[in-house]
Amino acid sequence: MKSFVKVTTNSGHLAHAEYTHELAPGGEFAFHPWLASKIREKAGRHDIWLKVREISCDEVSCPVTETQIDVFDPSSNTSLFFLRFGRKKEQINKLDLQLAFDRKKNL
Repeated sequence: MKSFVKVTTNSGHLAHAEYTHELAPGGEFAFHPWLASKIREKAGRHDIWLKVREISCDEVSCPVTETQIDVFDPSSNTSLFFLRFGRKKEQINKLDLQLAFDRKKNL
């Protein structure tokens, strides 16, 4: 049987957060008119904190952008769940939100 050798290379692509913001319960994101309220509605809790990060690659030839939203319980200061979107924060639509929640259920 052949042995498996894992080779890693440093591609030089570094991801960095371009935008981060924490949102208290009851608030809405300045960049999106309904996203925070829909996340709270789907989570079934209106007392949660949301932390959004928009991440992209440093390379000009690598146009990857991802938005990540952590949902926190303020009473225990623990993460309840994490949502990922393959879009810029302003471009997230209702279908993206539904698919992110569906992926979360399947994990």
